[in-house]
Amino acid sequence: MKIAKKTDIALFILAAAVALICFLFLRHTQSASETAETQYYAVIEVAGEEVARLPLSENTTYSIDQEGMHNVVVIEDGSVYMSEADCPNQNCVRQGKITQVGVPIACLPHQVIVMIVSGQ
Repeated sequence: MKIAKKTDIALFILAAAVALICFLFLRHTQSASETAETQYYAVIEVAGEEVARLPLSENTTYSIDQEGMHNVVVIEDGSVYMSEADCPNQNCVRQGKITQVGVPIACLPHQVIVMIVSGQ
């Protein structure tokens, strides 16, 4: 058997160094993307104007009282729903929880729209 030449050893070291650099780079980018997780918000609009932007990561209740009309929006465990409304048809309350971006809850008589948006 032949003992490895100096060039073989140099190529092996170079290949190992490149592999290590690639590994460290991928590990760094993966951890950076995990720490920068996307934050989602419930955006509440009344008559086309944004009145609140609430993070889905925090359970909360938001009450909307305007000109004799009443709605209550609840954020719970990453979902949003309208728990109360004094509108006649109650479609917004019956719609239930939403968890996806772009799916609105609409209380048309009160002109209240609730949507989930991405923080990016």
